[in-house]
Amino acid sequence: MTSSIPPVSGQPPHAPLGCPDCRAALDPAMPARCPACRLPLSGDAAGRLWRVEKGLEAVEQRRVTLLRMRAELLDELRALRDRAEAVPPRPSASPLSGLPPVWSAPQAVRPEVSGRSAQTVLLVLGGVLVTIAALVFTVVSWGRLGVGGRAVVLLAVTGCALAAPLPLRRRRLNATAETFAAIGLALVLLDFFTLRYAGVAGLDGVRAPGYWAAVTAMVSAGSVAYGWALRLRAPLLSGFLIARLPGLLIVFAADLDAFTAPATAMVATAAVDYLLLRALAGRPEWRARLRADALLPAAVVITTAWAMAGAALALDVSLAAGLNLWFTADGDRLSASLRAWLPLGLLAVLALAVALPHPRFGYPGLGTTARRVAAATAGAAALAASGGTLAAVLPAGWGAVGYTAPAALLTVVAAARLRRGRRSGWVIPVGLLLVAGVVSSAVALVSAAQLLPAVFEPTAHLRAPWVNGLAPGWSWHVPVPALTVLWLLFAAAGAVRALGFNAPGADATLSATAGLGLALMPVAFGLPYPVTVGAVTVLALAGGWYVAVRPEVTAGLVTAAALAVLWALADRPATIAVLALGAALAVALTVQGRPAPAVTAALAVAALGAEAAAVGATAGLALPDTLLAVLAVAVATAPVAARIGLPPVALAVEYVGYGLATVALLLTTYHPGRLSCDLAVAGVAALGVALRADRRRIAPGVGVALLIGASWIRLALWEIRTPEAYSLTLAAAALALGHLRRRRFPDTGSWPAYAPALAVGLLPSLPALFADGHWLRPLVLGCAALTATVLGVRLRLQSPVVLGGATLLVVAGHELAPTVVQVLGLFPRWAPLAAAGLLLLALGATYEQRLRDARRLHGAFRRLT
Repeated sequence: MTSSIPPVSGQPPHAPLGCPDCRAALDPAMPARCPACRLPLSGDAAGRLWRVEKGLEAVEQRRVTLLRMRAELLDELRALRDRAEAVPPRPSASPLSGLPPVWSAPQAVRPEVSGRSAQTVLLVLGGVLVTIAALVFTVVSWGRLGVGGRAVVLLAVTGCALAAPLPLRRRRLNATAETFAAIGLALVLLDFFTLRYAGVAGLDGVRAPGYWAAVTAMVSAGSVAYGWALRLRAPLLSGFLIARLPGLLIVFAADLDAFTAPATAMVATAAVDYLLLRALAGRPEWRARLRADALLPAAVVITTAWAMAGAALALDVSLAAGLNLWFTADGDRLSASLRAWLPLGLLAVLALAVALPHPRFGYPGLGTTARRVAAATAGAAALAASGGTLAAVLPAGWGAVGYTAPAALLTVVAAARLRRGRRSGWVIPVGLLLVAGVVSSAVALVSAAQLLPAVFEPTAHLRAPWVNGLAPGWSWHVPVPALTVLWLLFAAAGAVRALGFNAPGADATLSATAGLGLALMPVAFGLPYPVTVGAVTVLALAGGWYVAVRPEVTAGLVTAAALAVLWALADRPATIAVLALGAALAVALTVQGRPAPAVTAALAVAALGAEAAAVGATAGLALPDTLLAVLAVAVATAPVAARIGLPPVALAVEYVGYGLATVALLLTTYHPGRLSCDLAVAGVAALGVALRADRRRIAPGVGVALLIGASWIRLALWEIRTPEAYSLTLAAAALALGHLRRRRFPDTGSWPAYAPALAVGLLPSLPALFADGHWLRPLVLGCAALTATVLGVRLRLQSPVVLGGATLLVVAGHELAPTVVQVLGLFPRWAPLAAAGLLLLALGATYEQRLRDARRLHGAFRRLT
């Protein structure tokens, strides 16, 4: 254990508890003497005293911790002492484990199956085999005995099995006693089966559901009493499980409704179980006698599963009635949904009771998460019951509205309760909000799936106005129930927002929902297409004016503007009008600086480009001319961006313009003649950008590349195949750029500055040099190579000397080749062979001389060493 100790001659790092002598409070500034007793507080002795004080403080804190741990361990051991059959847990280590061991025995091989597991397997298998043997005896050997013999055998075997746990418990064979108790209960059920099967006392005439309802009720009660008397867990859990059946069997015996009555019986059984478990939880002495602490979680799981199964049956009936899945007559639907109220309402009350705290029992109850789940279950049951009834009353197709209305109401009520309640009472409202949100999300998804076809309906009719030039003729409908669901959810969310709850993204969602709902309203009222598009456009304009005051409506503005543009595409005049108004709105928002100037500026440029394309197409221009208009808009963005003082807005305008230019050029590729013209225009614009004060570094290269591309396309259209026509322009541009780079960065070498230009200008002509027999190309190429070589020598530049000299040698070789061939014809044929042989001999002699010199040097070195 380490701690920070103040220096001997210093003072403590923080204010002490008090004076070491009189315990008077001290100032954090640490005076030289105690103001009460005048004790010196500085110096070597005071420093050592502070160290002692800190050590005593640490010891006292450790003592308090150990005392608390001692009290907790004592409480745990006392609780184990109060349980007669409880075995104290085996300590994980010896108290003397910290001492060094004197002798350690060799460790044995760890068994693969523990003793407890082997015992459990043996007991379970034995119990199952005994039960099967009893069943076989009953079925096979029953007819060989008379009535008296049968009764004696049944009672004897069952009595022995039920009496066996008594001596076994006295011998502390608890697991074996539990097994025999389970066998006895199984034999009791088997006895009742055989009694009815044999027709004893006329039991075969009793209907099976009623008979087994009485039997399971008696066996359940007897099993619980038996387990209570003998303090056995297996009979208690078995009786609790069998208690599921009497209510359900009574329903079948009475021939009640096939769905809602069993569901009611199951939920009612779970309610009775809840009351019993609550009573047991509040009685520690009962739990100690029954050793029920280990059984309570299993009982809670069984009760919950049984209640959920009954609720699933009732929910199935409610949904089927509300959505008209099984029913044809409205009366049947309404009556079925009303009958589903009984199990669902009972489940809601039960789950709400579980969610409420019950301090009067002296039991803390469930945790926060479990109580929230219970509250959510109560809300789900209430929503299922009310939604099913409303959906059954509403016309066909309005089922989602029936479930949305109570979900919206529950959302508002729970939010209001959260606003008024204290933090301790937030558990139930939070659970209700959770289930209301889940139901609302589900119906929202269903409604959105129904609304999407109406939203994208105009896009299915784009070919008629833009390809065929025909006026659109089509019908447009929107599902009114889905739109109603949208408005109900919007109203609920708005009410929650008004109560002061604002989740992340809530304002954006509300704004987008409102925009979508308002845009579809004209379609829902059956208004014609132009009126609908005009209304949505006006909505977008109004949102643009309002967004300057309330930025949270931005999502609604974006939704309305997107729908206006999407829907206007089905008509040429509507497209032109909407794009023009959209561009004006985007420009106005950019000037106002809200909500995002860079985004609105980019949208304005995109809208203007689309407007140019729409106007050109409507005016009957050909595709290249229309794309030239788009390119003109893109070129115009460069000077506009240069005059905008805000850098983000300027960049947005400029880069969207680049995007428009790229799209226009790509779409012009099928018209090479116009593509050459458009590339030239774009190249000149790029060079203009390069001349700006805030010029882009890449602009000169892009401009030159565009101009070269334009020239190459034009040369190809003129069917010019001379390589110099294509390479010289690129070489000149590369040479100019390299020269500018070398002037700006004088330490740039000649290879990165001039080698690309010289290679592009000289090398493509070399293959054509040998394919062309004319004298002009060798002369011009040789002069260019000679000029490059001389300038390289004059300026002491390596790349012009190397590339120019190499090209000059190739040209000279090309010119001397005919003469060499002619001269070679004068020599005999053995002359080349002889020359080659002599060359090889000379090389061999030189190689041998070098080897001999190496051996001589090696010998001299060895003598030295």
